[in-house]
Amino acid sequence: MIEIEYNREEVREKYKALFEHSLDLIYVNDMNGNFLDASDLTLIALGMDKEDIPNISFIDMLDRDNLIKAYKVTKEIRKTGKQSAQSEYKLKTKMGDFIYIETYGIPLKKDDEIYAILGVAKNITERKIAEKKIRESADMFKALFKEGSIPAYTWKNVEGNFILINYNNAASKITNGNIENYIGNKATDMYKDRIDILNDLHLCLNDKTHIRREINYRFQFSKEEKFLLVNYSYVDPDLIVVRTEDITERKKAEERLKESELKYRNMINNLDVGFYQVTLDGIMINHNPAHNKILEYDLSESLIGKKVTDFWLFPEDREQYKEQILRDTYAKNYICPSLTKNGKKVVVQLNSHIMFDKQGKNYGIEGTFIDITEKYNLEKKLRESEKKYRNLYDNTPFSVVLINTQGVVVDMNLKAKEMFGYDRHEIIGKKFMNFPIIHKDYLPNLLKVFRKFVKGEKFHRMDLKINKKDGVVFWVNLQAALTKINDKTYVQALFTDVTAKKVAEILVEEEMLKLKELDQIRKNLISRVSHELKTPLVSVSGGCELLLTLYGEQLSKEELEIIGLIEKGGKRLKYLVDNLIDISRIDYEKFKIVKTPNDLSAIIREISKELNYSIKDRKLNLMLLLPESFQINLDLVRIEQVIMNLLSNAIKNTPPNGEIVIKLIKKENFAEFSICDTGIGISPKEMDMLFTKFGKLERYGEGFEYIDIQGTGLGLHISKEIVDSHEGEIRAESEGRNKGSTFIVRLPIT
Repeated sequence: MIEIEYNREEVREKYKALFEHSLDLIYVNDMNGNFLDASDLTLIALGMDKEDIPNISFIDMLDRDNLIKAYKVTKEIRKTGKQSAQSEYKLKTKMGDFIYIETYGIPLKKDDEIYAILGVAKNITERKIAEKKIRESADMFKALFKEGSIPAYTWKNVEGNFILINYNNAASKITNGNIENYIGNKATDMYKDRIDILNDLHLCLNDKTHIRREINYRFQFSKEEKFLLVNYSYVDPDLIVVRTEDITERKKAEERLKESELKYRNMINNLDVGFYQVTLDGIMINHNPAHNKILEYDLSESLIGKKVTDFWLFPEDREQYKEQILRDTYAKNYICPSLTKNGKKVVVQLNSHIMFDKQGKNYGIEGTFIDITEKYNLEKKLRESEKKYRNLYDNTPFSVVLINTQGVVVDMNLKAKEMFGYDRHEIIGKKFMNFPIIHKDYLPNLLKVFRKFVKGEKFHRMDLKINKKDGVVFWVNLQAALTKINDKTYVQALFTDVTAKKVAEILVEEEMLKLKELDQIRKNLISRVSHELKTPLVSVSGGCELLLTLYGEQLSKEELEIIGLIEKGGKRLKYLVDNLIDISRIDYEKFKIVKTPNDLSAIIREISKELNYSIKDRKLNLMLLLPESFQINLDLVRIEQVIMNLLSNAIKNTPPNGEIVIKLIKKENFAEFSICDTGIGISPKEMDMLFTKFGKLERYGEGFEYIDIQGTGLGLHISKEIVDSHEGEIRAESEGRNKGSTFIVRLPIT
């Protein structure tokens, strides 16, 4: 037999009313008699604690005869699978004394296999003791005058007074011999405060009868008040024998029983679940207030005598329910559509069992019920939802596979069967990692992702190679989500065939690789050409300067103009080569800056002087709004390059008689300077090209005659790299064509 683990929380929830409210002893033992669980009352009765449960076994508590009886009952439960009849056992407690129980066992099943027994027992120790005392009382009565085992006293009638004339050994014993001192005493002296005893003596004598009374009495030699069972027996006109029995313990037991029954009744009345007792024919014989509340009757209204079928929505179903109860002796979680007093339809869940009389004959049904209307309706909607989900699941255009947290495939739709080429029975029940669907190159990473995903880490999607059953290899995109079904977690994997997309991506990657190679060739070419051009340019520039120095006065105007053109072209070409070298440094990440303390105001003034000839030549008005001094750490050469480039652009793009304003301020922790012109401005389309590599703005046509169109489109790109290297920012603003433009540079003050 497969060993099934005992789920304490599940059993306790299922039999919550028994464990928490029942006055019976509730326990669970496995098929070998070992305890698995026990209620607090059970542990108290056995003199044990919760920690003792793993060590409690019926083998240690039962003698041989009781153990054989328990074994037979267990065997019968295993054979029939039904609740056992009541059996009586004598149990040895932890303290070594004994208690008596009357119990029956309910089989606990999982997957139709009995793995434990739920015991419901009544503690009948007090009853057994009382029965024993009754037997002993009868025996003592018989042996009264032989052995004197019951305390007895003989009273003689002397002229209307009762005189104590005799007693037996039992009477002497319980009075510690004090009774001897009362021989010859009158009853009126001994019981002057107990008129009831004196009256019973006279009544017994006068009526020549036997009187049996229960009285409470305090002996003069004892401080404890006891309950006595007193028997007055008429012997002859002058003689009465009085026998007394101490029934104190029995009376206390009866009081406890009454209190227990009262608590049980209060518990039933205070339950939130409906309680009922009906005859087998369906006549109500008992119920609690919750029964009325659920069925919308007034709480004080008695339903005793009513037919239970009045509460059933389909009365004809009650016979089937009754047959089940009579067959199995119980009905568990029976769903019963019902009607309230106002005719409203509700759904209740019954848990019932047969009631037996002392002779073991069934006479009725007892049980509880709860209103599950809301739950029933929700479950109904859930079933409908699941039906719709299954329809969607089977007809979705995507391949869907359901996998448990151990990696076992538990379900797949028809689209997945078509995609993989395997039938459902070939995949379901197998671990995906042991199946040849996933290409071996991708399986290790997929396993790693799967383990993290079921632990709660996020997963978006991934591309995999799949091996189809016929050997075809194709690409899929995998998406996954965690889903709960019956409180169990599953991974819902969605596969999409992306073979065409993947092939295209591979082609794109190959083309990108070629483009990177071409870009590298371009970078190398720019680097080599720019460095190769630098050497002859030095010779050209130097030669022009030497000619002008040595022979400037001897040369004609035409010759000087030619040399000037050569020098101007050399400078322009040198500027281009310098820009190309800077671009090469940027591409190879060798563009470095060296910061030193400098006066930014002085730098702007100096560059303005250098370009003063161009400003005057184009008849422009330059305004400098600068503080006297502005100290800041920066790379002098590079920032000069930025200012030179921005101011040159403003000069080139501003028409004659235009205005250029250079402003420098401290703003927060930045030095902010701006170069604002009244030139041609920048259109929105041109704004997107600014600061890009080779982003030269081409402006031709009427109205653009004053613009100097020469340039490479590298200046602003290099300027941005310089400003970025200073951890600053550069931007341009313009309201549009012919509305001027402003270039703003912010450098951090460190």
